[in-house]
Formats: sequence, structure tokens, C-alpha cells
Amino acid sequence: MLAGTLRQQIYAALPEGEEHRGAPGVAALIICTVILNTATTLLQSVPELQPFMAAHTTIPLLCGGIFVAEFFLRFWTATECDRLWQKFPLLGKRGSYLVSFHGVIDLLVCVPMLFMLAGFAPDGWLSLFAVISLFKLSRYVTALELVGAVIQNEKHTLVASVLTLGLLLVILSTCLFLVENAAQPELFKSIPHTLWWGIVTLTTIGYGDMVPVTLAGRILGGITMLIGIGMLAMPTGIIATGFANERKRRELLQIWKIVSSLPLFNHLDANWISEISGLLKTLMVPAHVVVITKGEFSTALFFIADGEVEIDLSPTPRRLRSGDFFGEAGLLQNKPRSATVTTVKPTRFLVLGLAEYQSLMSRAPDLRKKLEETASQRTLESR
Repeated sequence: MLAGTLRQQIYAALPEGEEHRGAPGVAALIICTVILNTATTLLQSVPELQPFMAAHTTIPLLCGGIFVAEFFLRFWTATECDRLWQKFPLLGKRGSYLVSFHGVIDLLVCVPMLFMLAGFAPDGWLSLFAVISLFKLSRYVTALELVGAVIQNEKHTLVASVLTLGLLLVILSTCLFLVENAAQPELFKSIPHTLWWGIVTLTTIGYGDMVPVTLAGRILGGITMLIGIGMLAMPTGIIATGFANERKRRELLQIWKIVSSLPLFNHLDANWISEISGLLKTLMVPAHVVVITKGEFSTALFFIADGEVEIDLSPTPRRLRSGDFFGEAGLLQNKPRSATVTTVKPTRFLVLGLAEYQSLMSRAPDLRKKLEETASQRTLESR
């Protein structure tokens, strides 16, 4: 029981991606270790600094020790992670961690430490394992994690485009070999040799080390360049679309979580919350900015996702915080705003537009009744 409690506490302190950040101090320590380890590895390759870096192995040993300790702690606490596959054929959740992307990276970055303990210098190909530690940043940098998610989501389409590019590479290289072999037997001496020309031409790099000289070869080379431009644009478009879809999905998921936690919607089921989440728009407003002005007509209902606003009521202003909403009275009664609302600090709103509000209220009488009760209560409080 005591070991289980300690394991839970250590797991809670280890940063584990977007859903479970863990202790900020531990995250900062690992990020600094990754940066210091990579910088040291890069400096070791500078000829002028090699004698100095070789005499100071403290930094690689310190970084390696932190990586090894992190790996064993993550391996030990893997049983507490809900996202790992519990019924993995070997070692259960711990085995699932070992074969996961982050688990493999955590293990590989420990390799230089083992060689240093055996008396080897952390140079040569061992430098590659040190640089691989940069992948550990994907746990803490949302943008890197987003790239991985996009590639995972679009992997089938990306594989199809890469396979198509590979087929074209072999076909076009074979055609050019047949055309140019007689004119340049030393340069285009086999199809495998000509594949190099195909790669640099399809990618439109054109190093100039292998250039067709016959008319047919140059025509084929031009066609290959045009095909390369079109083919390389395909993965770019796929990834760009994937980024847009993934960001939209995450934004909707975040809005769904916020909406489900708002008191106004806590009696609704998941279907209603999903529909409302799709109607809301996110709005970020800096501090000390007027959101709505007294006397103007209502065009939206505002929900405070995080932050704070002040309603200019007489004689005592009122402040609303995360989970509160305002603007319902003007929409319900179709009357001008009764007070000015100003942000106290940077605030994120979820905004329900007038058209979306009218559509929602016509289909959700219980929700409209709740809004009317809130509006009536606030009217009495303001008197």
C-alpha cells in the first residue's frame, strides 16, 4: 500500500503530455537537461573545443544520470498511466511503455550513459543518441506533439503519396537509363545509379552531377521535374489540411470540456453539450477592454471560460469569473444593454451569436427557462 502511494505520487510529479503536465519544476529540469545535453554534444564536434570538452565529462554524466533516473521512474510508475495498454503481452503496462514512442526515446538516450560508465568517450556515433533526446521535448511542447498527432492521423494518405512517388521514381529512372545509357555509359551505367538522378530531379533540387544530354533525355527530365513539383505538393497539402482538422478537433474538445463544466449546462446530456459546443466561438480579450457598452443592443451571449469581468452596476459594481455568463437579459427581452462590461484581466469568452442563440432557445425550452430565472434574479439584485 505504501509503495503504491509512493508510485502514485511520483507519477503525478512526472510530466506526461498535454493531459497530465505533472510538476512544472520536473518538466523544467528535463527540458533544461535536454537542451544542455544537446548543446554539449554539438560543441564536442567543434575541432577547436574538442580538447576542452574531452577534459570535462561532468555535463554528459550529469545529463545521462538524469535521463536514466527518469527512465526507471517512468518504467516503475507506468502502471498508473491510463493511456497505456494494460494487457500488453509482456510486462503489461510497463511493456506497453517500453514499446511506445516516448518509451523508446527514453531508453535510447540512456545508451551514452552506459558506455561512459564502461569507460568509453561520449563521441562518434554515441552523439546520435544524445541528439535523439530532443524528441523528449514533444512531451512538453504542444506544437511538437501536434505534429506527431497529424502524421498519425494522416499516415495512410501520406503512405499512399510516398508510394506513388516511389513508383514514379523507379519508372522515370528506368526510362532515362534506357535513353541516356548509350550516350553516357559511365554516368548512367545502371538503373540503380540512375535512381540518384531521379531523386534529385523529382525533388527539383538538380545537383547537376548527372545531366541528360540527348533530346529525349532532356524532354524526359523536364517532364520529371513537372511531375516532381506536383507530387511533392501532395504531402504538403495533406499535412496542412491535417493541421487544420486537428486544431479544430482540439478546439472543439476544449470547448466541450468547458461547456460541460458550466453550471448553466450541467443538466444537459452529451448530445446537447456537443451541439452547443459547435455553436460557440472562442474570443480572447485583453485586460481593461470594454466587452459590451450600456445602451447598445444585444447580439451575443458571453460565457467566461477563464478570466474575470466587471459589470458597471450602481451603486456597487459586480464581478463575474470563470463559469459565469452575461448578456442574457438583452437577448431575452430584446432590449438595450443595461450595463457596461469590462475585462478585469485577460479573459477568454465562449460567445453564442444571436442567430445561434435563437435557434437553440427554440429547441431547448428548459435552457431558456433557466436563463429567464437568472435574468430575473440579476434584475432584482441590481435594484
